Amino acid sequence: MTKYFLLGIALSLPAITLAAQPITTPVQVAAAIEREGAGHFFASLDDQASEQLFDKIEGGNADWVALAPKLALGADGANAEGLVIALAYALPRNPSVVLKIVDPVEGDRHILAISRVCGIPFIEEVPKDYKVKALRAVASAKGVDTKIQSRCLEALSKS
Repeated sequence: MTKYFLLGIALSLPAITLAAQPITTPVQVAAAIEREGAGHFFASLDDQASEQLFDKIEGGNADWVALAPKLALGADGANAEGLVIALAYALPRNPSVVLKIVDPVEGDRHILAISRVCGIPFIEEVPKDYKVKALRAVASAKGVDTKIQSRCLEALSKS
């Protein structure tokens, strides 16, 4: 009985250690995901740390946005929704980077599907002039796959 109790404590230590660390750099987050897996990484975050992570992604910085595919592997429920919304906020700020990480597979089964990220996924209120800004930004994005760009524009227009 005691060895299982100690094993449980030992297995939970990485998560406890991770939760104590602030979300400061994309390198730190990438290392934590590599070490623990995305699911364990999300499980180790409290609400404040999750919000901090999504805030960093929604800023549109390429290094933070680039974490999205790794994070998507372990995101479910609220974390999946938070990730998609963060990417939607990032879209008008840095469309070229966001369009490079969206999932090009048709449909919205995947967390990073174009229809989700570009489909104005906000739960409460859509930010003022979001659609106009996003359409303009995506239309003028450089260095992206034109099929993905076109499908994103279509999803934005329909939303």
